[in-house]
Formats: sequence, C-alpha cells, structure tokens
Amino acid sequence: MRKLLFLVLLTVVHITFAQILSYDSSFASNGKYTVTGSNNYYWNRIIQNSDNSIYFTYAKDNPSLGAPECVVSKLNANGTVDTSFGNNGETTISNYFSGEQSELKKQTDGKILIMCFYSSGSAIVRLLPNGQLDTTFGINGIAKIDNIGTDYNSTGYGFYLQNNKIIVYGYAAPGPGIHYTSIYRLNNNGSIDTTFGNNGSFNTLGNFIFLDNQSNIISFISNNTNAYTYGALEKYNNNGQPFTSFGNNGVLAFTSNPGGVNSAFMDSNNNIVCSNINNEIFRIKPNGDHDNTFVFDSNSFPFNVIALSSIINEKNGNYYISGLTGSFGETFFISKITSTGAIDPIFNYYSETTGTPYFIGEMIINDNNIIAVKGVDKILKFMLNTSTLSVSNEAKTDVPFIVIENPVRQNLVYKSKEKIGKIDIYSIDGELLKTIRENNSDISELPKGVFIAKVTLDNGNVLTKKIIKN
Repeated sequence: MRKLLFLVLLTVVHITFAQILSYDSSFASNGKYTVTGSNNYYWNRIIQNSDNSIYFTYAKDNPSLGAPECVVSKLNANGTVDTSFGNNGETTISNYFSGEQSELKKQTDGKILIMCFYSSGSAIVRLLPNGQLDTTFGINGIAKIDNIGTDYNSTGYGFYLQNNKIIVYGYAAPGPGIHYTSIYRLNNNGSIDTTFGNNGSFNTLGNFIFLDNQSNIISFISNNTNAYTYGALEKYNNNGQPFTSFGNNGVLAFTSNPGGVNSAFMDSNNNIVCSNINNEIFRIKPNGDHDNTFVFDSNSFPFNVIALSSIINEKNGNYYISGLTGSFGETFFISKITSTGAIDPIFNYYSETTGTPYFIGEMIINDNNIIAVKGVDKILKFMLNTSTLSVSNEAKTDVPFIVIENPVRQNLVYKSKEKIGKIDIYSIDGELLKTIRENNSDISELPKGVFIAKVTLDNGNVLTKKIIKN
C-alpha cells in the first residue's frame, strides 16, 4: 500500500480545543460575583436564560424565624443585579427556609420553580419571570407537601419537570427507625395529582431519584438495606407504577457493592454516573449493569489527592467534575472527563488556590464559558479558550514544518524541522493509549482505526493530527 507524507497543518482533524483560560473580566467584579448577606452553610443554585441572565438562590438568615430564608435573585448577563426583578433584585420566600440548599428550575414558559422547606414539610414555590409570586399556583404561589424534607446530605430531595407536571421527592421518617423517600406528583396548578402512584404518591428505599428520557422514574438504592444487600435499581413508569418488564417486577438488585456512593447523576443517555467515598467514579448502564467501557483512574492527578464535589455536570457526553486538593482543601479544581472515563487531554484540569476549603458546586457549561457556584456566596464566570482546527489546503509559514507518514502500519515515522519532545496518541474518545519519544517507534500493538496524535515540541508548541492505523 502506498503511504503518503502529510503536513500536520494540512490534515488536522476537526477538534474544538476548550480549556479554562481566565476569569471573564466583563462579568461582575473581574469575573466574580459575591452574594451579600448569604448564610454560611447552604450552596447556591443557578439557572441561565437565553439572554445569558442568571437566576440564583441563596439563604439569608432571619433571626425571628430562627432559620435562613430562601431568597431568589437575578443577575444581568454582565453580572450586575437586575433591580427590576422582585424587590430591588431579589424575592424572599418568607417563612420558608433552606434545608441544605434549595432546588431551582425553570419551566418552558419562563416561570421559576423553587423547592424550599418549612417546619413539617417541603414546598414548591412558583415565581413569574419578574420575581413576583404566581398566584395561580398552589395557595398564593406556594404548594406545600407535608412530611417530606431533606436528608441533610443534599441527595434525598428534589424535583423534576415531567411534561406539564412536577415530580417532587423528599426524605420521610414517620417513626423511629423508619425512613424512606416519598415521591409525589403535582399538577401544573400545584395540586397533588391523585392519578399518580397510590393516590398521588409512592414510597421507595432509594436515596437518589432520577427522571429518564422517557419520563420514567428511576430510584437508585446505593445504601445497604435489609431488602437489598448491595443496593438496587427500581424503575417506575411515568405514572408512578412499577415497570414490570424491568428486573423482577420493576426491581433489579445489585450483585456487588457500589461502595458508599456520595453522589450520583443521570446523564443524557440514562446512564447513572456515580462517585464513591474513595473518589472512584463509575457508570451504571440503564439496564443496571456496571459499564465496563467507562474506566476512570482515581490515582491520576488531581483526583488522587482530593475530595470530590457532590455535583456532576454534563455537556455533549462529557462530564465536568470539581473537587478540592491541598493539605486542607485550600485549592479547588475543575476537570473534564470523556465518555470513556479518561481525563480530557485538552481541557485537562483548572486549579486555583483560594485559601478556603469551598467546593465548586453547580456549573453551567457553555461553548465559550463556564459559570460556576463556589461555596455559599460566589458565582464565577470563566472564559474558555475555544479554537477549532480544520482541514486546510494550503500550508502556512508561521507554524513548524512537520510531516507524519500516514496511514501507519507498524512504526510511526515523521520528519520535522523542530525537535519533537513527545507524541501522545489518543483514541477518538480522548483516552491516552501510547506516548512515543523517538522517531520510527513501534505502535503495532494499536488496533486498526483512527487516532489523534498530539505532537508536543521542545519549545512547548502543540500540534494535533489525525492518523490512520492499518
């Protein structure tokens, strides 16, 4: 077979490079918005509008209530407070406090839903886009559900939008030694939908609740129970009835221990991505099997010296995860993991030492920026370096001249006017497969297919090329 020598620049694969460059100095104060009056215990929640404005929640102490009240505020796209929202930029949900942190979502019609708490239960509050209570919902904008609340671990409560209805779940402990998660469904007007479950609700042992792409309800039982030694998945249809075709009448018991799951997230393909107390990250397929195609190395830096955040974010099949490192957690980091569990070689990770052990929580991943909550009173906006390398028909004189023999059968052969430090070979999914440092190196162990060669020059420049292995 005839082999050709290609300029790297002429055959560069279409890849968008994205990594955190810096804070966005046009947002708030040098990329950082500080929430004034925020309680010291509860994280913020954030959602972004199409005009790039941001709604967020925080907890503000109310001495007369003896607890922090839930507050919703709005920022303009540039990080300044939108004073037209609510009362001079914020709406206080009076007498409803924040247990752990409130939940925040937006309906397709622009109305805002918040989950907060009161002394004997939970409440879903609906605001108009201008921050005023929507009096058509519940009683004066508030729908109360008695006897469900927070488990004080940020996992046992929340809500989802299910078409035109609202799935709400929370921790219930009706008696000593008795506890479970209760799941309710509300109609669009805030009333309990009695056609759901058993007259409006049902109970499950699951400590993580998800809504999949088909609007089915998935209960992930990760903690050991008397019922399931190693935990289980329970699946219910969109009306809260057991999905009898799944497992044993809707229940699939695990045969091995998932290992003290701290956080769990359902991705866009209905996989459940988990991290456990050992900072291991693994994935469970929709059928309940452990996904062996997802391989995460918990010993790789920075994941070998940290505690992971309880929140996992996803965009385009990749997972964005944050954590703390340093002797007392004084440095936070954000990293990107590919769909195969490998650390993305381009994004890698961003870290910053702040001197305070506060996690990065929720993140909004945009094409050109990342908006993130840090701790209890910071909203940060990072700029991403995004440049797309594309196929070109003309060589350019302002880049090093490098040619690589392509396709490759056994040895990787190249010619260059610059000294090559190393060439990392990655799978299309971003998994590092081999590093070579010498010309004419043997790569015969690689299977046939398409790979990405990341060429690092001695002067620090990096070029990327698609290669074909025959």
